[in-house]
Amino acid sequence: MNHTTPGINDSRKTNMKRRFTFGISLAVAAVVGLSACGELLTVSDPQRYTATDLDNALPAVANGVEGAVHEVIDSWVIYQNLLGDIYQHTGTWSGYDETDHGWFIYGANSMQGVMNSLLRARWFATAAEERFVEVLGAEAASSPLTAQARLGGALADMVIGMTWCEAPLVEDGPAVSDMQVLAQAIDKFTATIATANSAGSSNIATAALAGRARAKLVMGDYAGAAADAAQVPDGFNYGAKFNNQSNNSIVTLTTATYNKAAGYQAKWWSLVDTDAAGPTHMRDPYTNEYDPRKPMYYVDGITATDNLTMHYSQWKFQVETDDIPMLHSDAMRLIQAENLYRTNDYAGAMTILNQLRANVGLTAIAVPTDATVMRDILLSERDAELFMEGMRAVDLYRFGLTKEIFAAMNDVERPASGRPTKWPMSETEALYNTNIVDDLAQRCLPVTN
Repeated sequence: MNHTTPGINDSRKTNMKRRFTFGISLAVAAVVGLSACGELLTVSDPQRYTATDLDNALPAVANGVEGAVHEVIDSWVIYQNLLGDIYQHTGTWSGYDETDHGWFIYGANSMQGVMNSLLRARWFATAAEERFVEVLGAEAASSPLTAQARLGGALADMVIGMTWCEAPLVEDGPAVSDMQVLAQAIDKFTATIATANSAGSSNIATAALAGRARAKLVMGDYAGAAADAAQVPDGFNYGAKFNNQSNNSIVTLTTATYNKAAGYQAKWWSLVDTDAAGPTHMRDPYTNEYDPRKPMYYVDGITATDNLTMHYSQWKFQVETDDIPMLHSDAMRLIQAENLYRTNDYAGAMTILNQLRANVGLTAIAVPTDATVMRDILLSERDAELFMEGMRAVDLYRFGLTKEIFAAMNDVERPASGRPTKWPMSETEALYNTNIVDDLAQRCLPVTN
């Protein structure tokens, strides 16, 4: 939900298939109710864009579309951290436990609700656009509200394509590959950019440009991604917003001084500075310097919710209303660096990476001559710059390193072979989508060999 928007009452849907397929939490139902769109846009004089009811209704709908993506990003980050090598289960919840150990299967995993919500957000974006055309007519094509709704739909596709191995492209459509979903995201971002530029909404246009860069990166179009990333100015940041009504669950569920149901993986503990109790930091693995990009919290002797595991807590997000960065200029510089790495220009890549390090006071790393060393530096810098933003599991998947990373951990409870590398599609979608078969044998679940 958009967390700055007053709530809008949602009525119960009559279409059972849609209700189940695009389920969303009560925390945001008040803002993004699909039937509520009709109520909001049933105005006294639909021909008058300046009417008070119209002015109040349309921004709420556009905010709701964008916010429908925001409201699940916290859960997405937690589960992506558990899927990768960032978080470990330190509580009592089976969903965290199964994800951490790679035990989940199609039809039995905790990310199904997140996917359902993103699918609903995508559908809501389409429905909102249609309503804007009905109410605004030709003005809709250059309206900032249309640009905002399109951004929400594109973001939903981007996250779905990065995270799940398959999904439908449209409501009640057949399942297609993750790459096809990302291709659709790119098309949607392109349309968003055009609309936003026409509307004079530069922030939306820049967010869409950054989103398109990320989608291209994950698809392997490194040059195209770098070209888009280069147009995102330094200092730009687009994040998921949270407030007291819709809290950042990274804080409330996994952070010191709150519930400690998950914590930093034991493989990273040796890098955490434990000299002072409380707020601390991780050390840069190349120079052993304090890395301001990775704030942590640790108190010796304090165990997590399971009363067994020492809790090493992230400290990037400290209060329930902290926003989560989704797209920002530092991430764009990383994309440019990766493109240079992919073309064997290690000096060029390190120039960018060392500038990012200099920005936070870290010593430069020497330009490597070995491809594997360069790759590992790039991934280490991505882990630091994108700390607690959910991208580590995506990176391990696209570099084909999940098995190697978990094998190096040598943890019998987290075996390297047979570990899922992406999530299977929501079984709820298959149950209520007439074009998808709810059959384990026909659904994807990529795992390490």
